[in-house]
Amino acid sequence: RGPPIPKMAAQQSHYDLFEQLELPQCECLNAAKDHTLRSALTPSDEGFLQSDADEELLISLRFMQAVRLSAIVVAGPAASAPSELRIFANPPAPLDFDSGRSNAPTQTLPLTPADVAREGRPVELRFVHFQTVRELTIFVPGNMGNEEETVIARLRLIGLPVEQTGAKRSEAEQAAASKADWLGSGIHGA
Repeated sequence: RGPPIPKMAAQQSHYDLFEQLELPQCECLNAAKDHTLRSALTPSDEGFLQSDADEELLISLRFMQAVRLSAIVVAGPAASAPSELRIFANPPAPLDFDSGRSNAPTQTLPLTPADVAREGRPVELRFVHFQTVRELTIFVPGNMGNEEETVIARLRLIGLPVEQTGAKRSEAEQAAASKADWLGSGIHGA
């Protein structure tokens, strides 16, 4: 089920975050209508993502909750797989192709043929920059063989959901809670 994840990530139980994606909110600009983003993201899909008018792709991903990303896995045919990913974590506004080219990304990932071969291998991110990611935009400026179309057979995001912590009640306080607690008088004002 894909290659092992990096040692750093494996020690912290990082995994493919496919289940954390809000798929209806994920999109790819310049994707061929028969080869969509969903094909590259879905683990069981045999399809692939392919660019349409030229080699560029602009992928926008939204998560159901904040996540910590540690690596990205990209697989594709050697000649038409992406040569580089420009990654934008939590962009302040939706990006277009011009801003994907000109804005400073959170990280630029150059890819090698070994990175994208077969199932792809995890390419580690600067973990400190990807601690609370709700949205991720990936701009693909070109491919390894300067082909007309870029092809991504598989795109995996490796990481963890961010643990949500807050003030919690003790068991005694929880047991004493009543409808009044929800209406504002609290467990101490009864």
